[in-house]
Amino acid sequence: MMNYSRIALFSAIGALAFSGAVAIGPAEAVAAELKLAHFMSPKHPMDRFIMRPWTKEIAKASGGALTVKIYPGGALGKGPVAQFKRAVDGIADITFGLQGFTSKLFPRTGVIELPGMARNAEIAAGKLWDAFSQLAPEYKRVKVLALWTNDGAILMTRNKPLRTLADIKGLKFRVPSKTQGNAIKALGGVPVFMPITRVYNALNTGVIDGIMTSPSAIKSFKFNEVAKYFTVGLPIGRSPFFLVMNRKAWNGLSAEHKALVEKTTGRGISVKASKFYMKASGKGLGIVTNSKKHEIIRFSKSEQAKAVALLQASRAKQVADLENKGIPARRILKAMGVSGS
Repeated sequence: MMNYSRIALFSAIGALAFSGAVAIGPAEAVAAELKLAHFMSPKHPMDRFIMRPWTKEIAKASGGALTVKIYPGGALGKGPVAQFKRAVDGIADITFGLQGFTSKLFPRTGVIELPGMARNAEIAAGKLWDAFSQLAPEYKRVKVLALWTNDGAILMTRNKPLRTLADIKGLKFRVPSKTQGNAIKALGGVPVFMPITRVYNALNTGVIDGIMTSPSAIKSFKFNEVAKYFTVGLPIGRSPFFLVMNRKAWNGLSAEHKALVEKTTGRGISVKASKFYMKASGKGLGIVTNSKKHEIIRFSKSEQAKAVALLQASRAKQVADLENKGIPARRILKAMGVSGS
């Protein structure tokens, strides 16, 4: 005769085991929080309009099972130069930064910085993704979430208006990378590399004579307070950016969470980021255009033609130098839809 008390006991144990399996669930149900580090203010457009909305999208789509916490202002490591390394080493799970700060690591990606590569930032972001198979070797140690660029650089000076090439000669300009530094050299200036976070004081104290950067930085870094003259229209280059993820952190995500991250990143968010840079550039130029304290300058047609010729020659030389070093610059240009050298 069956012992009903034993049956009840086995049933209870079975129920507990089943409920435990449900509580643990498949790998997809395991909660995860990722750390995203960058060096800028939380008020920067890339934080406010790209990274923060993305973290909210991830949290909502995953039902809170996958979250991304942002650590702005160098909270996980001071200085923008080591951002890529922080992702590689796992100091942060995700980092934002500029390839130009460590140009030697990114000679392939740096092709997008050459003069005259794209009419605007949105087109440039598309070119990066069109050529990604050629750029991929530079990102083997991380998972690439986004690649994009800012709008074309302009020249900002404190004391001297730049109306001709002769005005540029011998002046020291902060540049964001070696590639863009070569453009300044071609125009007769002297490139000085430094992180964007040090530029305000450097121009204010006369350590440098001018700044080469996107007009979006006018508002983001208050350069309208230290620069008076803004020379626009020269095809001198633009800066690429990355949002990358530590490989171990990526591999540790469930299949469901990996699919969610891939769905919300890549080309789509990259183009979106570039569009916001274009919008921010317009706002930056608007600040100084509508001000009696500042002057917007464009070269005359003849001076512009001379500058373009010098920049084209510089681009051809840099492409040849890259090829000599074993970097397939011409193949990258082709993938980006850019003809010639």
